[in-house]
Amino acid sequence: MKKSLLYFSGLFAVAVLFSNCASLTGFQDGRTVGKDRADLTASLNFSQSPDFNDWEDQNDSITTDIPNFYFPNIEFGGRYGVAENVDINMKINSNLNLNVGAKVQVFGDRESQTALAIGLEVGTFGLVSGLWNVQIPVNFSVHPSEKFTWYLSPRFIYQFTAYTGAENGLNYFGGNTGLFFGNRHKFGIDVGYYNVGNSDTDGNIGLLQVGIGGRFSLNRD
Repeated sequence: MKKSLLYFSGLFAVAVLFSNCASLTGFQDGRTVGKDRADLTASLNFSQSPDFNDWEDQNDSITTDIPNFYFPNIEFGGRYGVAENVDINMKINSNLNLNVGAKVQVFGDRESQTALAIGLEVGTFGLVSGLWNVQIPVNFSVHPSEKFTWYLSPRFIYQFTAYTGAENGLNYFGGNTGLFFGNRHKFGIDVGYYNVGNSDTDGNIGLLQVGIGGRFSLNRD
């Protein structure tokens, strides 16, 4: 019983670590907001822990399967257009993740039915934790009308600690997809999936995140 409790506690700690290490939310389409324009985003997200059933336990006395956990977090973000096709953005969530970055629209404009943008973000967990990540998202979106948007955002994330350097960090490969509804203010759903691993591991761990949120324009038009 004591060994089972210790095993469960260890896996729970790993789950918390993975759920808090990097923001995996989407809610980003391929359009930029436009020069001197801004909006705010708020979302409620549920992040999946590692799949414990894929972790082999060498202790024969422990036979109980450990289920996945889903950790809720609330995230707030904002973006501001420093040029017609360049945004700067920031987001922070209740898991103590902070991200800052920029997005450049390379195809389409604010009114085109298809849009593509490339971004770069830097994030940290807890500000003083020494845990950092660099994210490279590609945001593609289709806008059949101004009241409906579908987006697909592949993303690569590299996570490392400042104390040990950038070597042997974690690689996240995956992306987000979702829908926006609404005209000036938009509401939507976001789903993300990522495989996490590094060069020292034989396999990857899958992480799933689902969120609902809204984007609120700060502009009069």
